[in-house]
Amino acid sequence: MTVPGPRQAALPPSSFTELLRDRAELTPDRPAIIVDGVAELTFADWDRRADAAAHRLRAFEPARLRRVALLFGGDAWADFAVAYHAVQRVGATAIHLNDRMPGEEIARRLVQCGANGILHADGLRPPEGFTGWTAPLGSLEGAADDAPARPDAARPPVRPDAIADILYSSGTTGPAKAVTVTHANMMHGRARPTIDALGSSEHLLSAMPLGTSSSQGTISLPLLSDSVLVAASLSDEPDRIAELAARYRVGSLMITPATARALVLARVHERHDLSGVTTVTSASAVFPAAVARRLLAMLPGASLATAYTSIEASPAVVLNVFDPGHPLCAGFPAPGTDVVITDERQQPLPTGEVGEIWLGTDAPQRRYLDTLLDRQAHVGRWTRMGDLGSLDDQGRLHFFDRAADAVRSDGRLVSTVQVESVLYDHPEVREAAVIGLPHPGSGEETTAVVVLSSAAVLPEVQDFAKSRLEPHQIPGRYLVTDALPRSFLGKVLKRELRRIHTTPSPRSHHEAADRHAAEPEEPAVPLDPELLDVLGCPEHPDAGLRHDADHSALTCADCGRRYPVLRGIPVLLPGAGE
Repeated sequence: MTVPGPRQAALPPSSFTELLRDRAELTPDRPAIIVDGVAELTFADWDRRADAAAHRLRAFEPARLRRVALLFGGDAWADFAVAYHAVQRVGATAIHLNDRMPGEEIARRLVQCGANGILHADGLRPPEGFTGWTAPLGSLEGAADDAPARPDAARPPVRPDAIADILYSSGTTGPAKAVTVTHANMMHGRARPTIDALGSSEHLLSAMPLGTSSSQGTISLPLLSDSVLVAASLSDEPDRIAELAARYRVGSLMITPATARALVLARVHERHDLSGVTTVTSASAVFPAAVARRLLAMLPGASLATAYTSIEASPAVVLNVFDPGHPLCAGFPAPGTDVVITDERQQPLPTGEVGEIWLGTDAPQRRYLDTLLDRQAHVGRWTRMGDLGSLDDQGRLHFFDRAADAVRSDGRLVSTVQVESVLYDHPEVREAAVIGLPHPGSGEETTAVVVLSSAAVLPEVQDFAKSRLEPHQIPGRYLVTDALPRSFLGKVLKRELRRIHTTPSPRSHHEAADRHAAEPEEPAVPLDPELLDVLGCPEHPDAGLRHDADHSALTCADCGRRYPVLRGIPVLLPGAGE
């Protein structure tokens, strides 16, 4: 069954930095961003500072401004917003990093994306070993005596097909994956229904981390709506977030499920007036039902709006307002989005049957930097989400589980999110993650890893779950722990739980090695031309790159160095060329 969303016209080709210029002219003195209650950025100041920084960036040769990494963290939202638009105004591609990322992950992304330089917060130091240019934002703003009043006024608009950003997935099911995003994709006419879901309040509070796939979208909200963005740090204590929401009479609250859980456990409504909140929004695929019910009980009259999408599928999105009677309902496709559920042969399934979720859109597609992965994930106008779900007779999407997380036991699929939802209903369960562990008889054993108020309540929790789950869903094992492993974004890492609690035997190591040796190597495939537009030889970044005959390497047209392409990803590390 395929469910088409309503059609809508796309916005004219443009860019977010052009929208900033428009807003600065229309409402120059209106606040755009308030940072953690201590700083304010108006549209005019935002535009002026971005112009000044862009003017000084142009002191670099154009070839050194092709790919610029932005390294920010904490509550530096205003500076990040300025830096991002400065990079956009010189036609560069932005790569997003933050100070909470492990050093090896920052290094991997810099190499994978072929970053020419790093523009960073004044209080942060760029990573050691980086051979490109680095500059703190403050050094690019400085005194504006040498900058024309409108240094960008004569510049042509940004090309819609130019790559604006290289974003990374959250990395919950494996290493974070790089995705290229064009200006045309970001500006496609999908923004309006998503913004409408935020409500029309004067102030919108976002408690999200910097340097992630959501950062650019977060600072774009005041450009697309009439709300002032109140930006909080993800590391803020629940009471700090609640205090900001109360001070500014925030109407819309953008939070992650983890932040929502922290607000609920801290009972912040008992100390802060949150009566102004009318809408809570989250981009999480599934919002834990127990957390949602408790959160909404704290906010009488508020609704919880969720958006189901991914960085590689956007602007395709499914929107929903949480219904306690249908806690795993992801909602209806937004205008311009289609949904289909397929079987293992990629054929559409009928209503009610669980299969793989595909989202479709006519917008210019986002592309994985890994060419092999991109060809697997995109089929025509469709993106394979890597998730399982079903459609009901009304056309609503119901989320079942991530394909990598669903437990396969005795020939049946068990939804880990359904089991977790029941566990979270018990008041003594602080955190819960359900995984499948190898089992000699059933294939996988449903295993619940839980953080409890006290280990003594485990038998009570087990009885509680058993009375509410179907027989095939009941966990065969419970593991009590002090905390669940999380990424720097705060997301639970189920792959890490499986690794921790799976002890392979020496025989299985040998068997795996034998299987790997017997598997034929995948043939190399060429990178798509638009990806080559953002790649360059580290020694000669302005020179073109060309494929070798077998597509296993890229050769610099200037110096002749060859850079290997491993599993569709070019390794453009200085010194790696032959």
